[in-house]
Order: sequence, then structure tokens, then C-alpha cells
Amino acid sequence: MKVLVTGGAGYIGSLVVEELLLSGHEPAVLDLFYWGSEALSLFGDRVKLIEGDCRSSKDVVYALEGMEAVIHLAGIVGEDACRSNYKAHYTTNVQCTRTVVDCCTDPNLEPVRDFIFLSSCSVYGNVKDLYSEVNEETPTAPLSLYADGKIQAERIIMARASEVPHFHPTILRLTTVFGWSPRVRLDLVTNLFVYKAWRNGRITLFGDGQQYRSLIHVRDVARAVVTVLVAPRFARDRRLFHVGEETNNKTVREIAEIVRLCLPGTEIETKPSQPTDRRNYRINCQRFKNILGWQAEYSVEQGIRELAEKLRSEGLDWESPRLRNNRFDYS
Repeated sequence: MKVLVTGGAGYIGSLVVEELLLSGHEPAVLDLFYWGSEALSLFGDRVKLIEGDCRSSKDVVYALEGMEAVIHLAGIVGEDACRSNYKAHYTTNVQCTRTVVDCCTDPNLEPVRDFIFLSSCSVYGNVKDLYSEVNEETPTAPLSLYADGKIQAERIIMARASEVPHFHPTILRLTTVFGWSPRVRLDLVTNLFVYKAWRNGRITLFGDGQQYRSLIHVRDVARAVVTVLVAPRFARDRRLFHVGEETNNKTVREIAEIVRLCLPGTEIETKPSQPTDRRNYRINCQRFKNILGWQAEYSVEQGIRELAEKLRSEGLDWESPRLRNNRFDYS
């Protein structure tokens, strides 16, 4: 298939592009390349790079020419990044989705029938003492601009699907992503812990460390996206799936302990009185596994060991703002 990947030069997108190529598809990338295009450099002319803004219908219409599917990843990711520029968050994370969906379904344009949107399990907020485990039917209760934007985008997509019979979206709510990517991020909880342990020999936990995070390796996410793309339409049409692995449901303290196991000598410091991210949930991902037959390949420990080795060998400027979404000025 000819597939347009919005945000395809990013942390997840660069690996989605790689998986598409490995599966014999023809990806094109629509991206503003805030982080550069180096993560896609190994693919040469096998990937069409389109510098453009998903908020612009003009850019989207031209990028969609000849495409059979869209994987919509473009967005400002993380609460700190969203709060730093609310207008950029709203136009990029909410209205951007409306623009792409409108262009895919406009009757005056060639229709793009298959659409995959990556959402987030952060939409559930803090379910401690309410639900022992979260499934796709659990009510959402976002605690952040970022999570609220994801819910708004989901509603835009599903509302259009109810109006346009030939529009076949799938929404993937990701658990907390971690691990190495060609455009790595060091502002995700597990990646940050590995970096702090490697750099300073110390991890600091805010709060009691007992809040749960459900983790998924970024490469497993890319595999999941391609699994959806090639699945029979009846199995994925207008469906919502969690993408994660139950054995990777860990408390923040457990994540820190695994990092210490992989990087011996790491100290774990606790500051229980300091404010912390209040999200707390354990995610059930059986629907995706049972219907589409997907399985995660990476454990938390495997991903941490790989990331630690990359930190030792890659020789990047690890303090660069390019490696942290929350340090970027989106104005």
C-alpha cells in the first residue's frame, strides 16, 4: 500500500516507516521536521519526504495524492510541551486531526479509506481505587491538556466515520512508550530513569512511587501499527484497541528498580512530598491480542538494557533539547 505517515520523522514515526518498508509498503512522510530528518536518512529515496504542516489543508491535500491509507502521528506530545504553548497544542493535536480527516473524506477529493490514529491511555487519568484494571470500555477522565486533546481527536474521527460509510478508522490507545528509536526521546519516564542512572548514577522518585505505568516498547508500537494496516478491514474498522503488554504493567518504583538492576550502583532517591504525575492505571490489552493476533516482543528489562547500551555507544549530545519534547519552543 501507499501510506502517508504524518509526523513520520518522530520518535514513533521513524520506526513505523521502517516497519512499513520491511513489510513491502510504500511510505511517504508529511512532517515539519522540527527534529530534522536524520532518523529517516538510512532509507534514502525509498521514502518520500514532504515538508509540510498537517494544520494546512493545502499541504495535506497534496500529500494525500495517490495514498491508500493514513497513519496519523503528527502532534505535540506530553503535558509539559502542550502547556508551553496552548494554541500550538490545540491547532496541532485537535484541529490538525479535523483537517486530515476532512481531506481524507471530502467528496471532491480521492477518498482515503483506511486511517490509523495513535491515541494514549493517559485519557484514563487516575483510576486507583476505582478500577483494578482498565479496558476499552472504562470511562475516560483526563488529567491533562494532552490527554483531553486525544479524546477530542478521537471524537472527531469517529463522528466522521459515522457519516461516511467508506471511511474506516482504527484508534490505538498506547500505553506509556519507552525504548530506543533513531529519534530518541529522553523525557519519557523509563528513558529518563535510564539516562539519569547512566549520567548521574541516581534516580529521583517524586511521590511514593506506587503509581502504575503500563509500558510498551516503541518498536512494538511500530509493529502494532503495521499489524492494523494489514489486518482484514472487518477486524479493525471503527475499532478502539489498547496497545501494550500486561506483564509490563509496573509501578514507577518497580521501573526504577529494574533500571538499578541493569545499571548496578544506581541510587534511588525518594521525595514523597514533591508533586508528581497523578496518572495511575493498569491497562488490559487482550482485545488487540485476541482479535489481531499481535504480541509484544520487548520486556521492560530488555528495552532498558538496549537503551543503556545506546547511551554508551551513540555519542550524541544527550543534553540537546532535540531529545526532549518538553524543551522545544513550538511557537
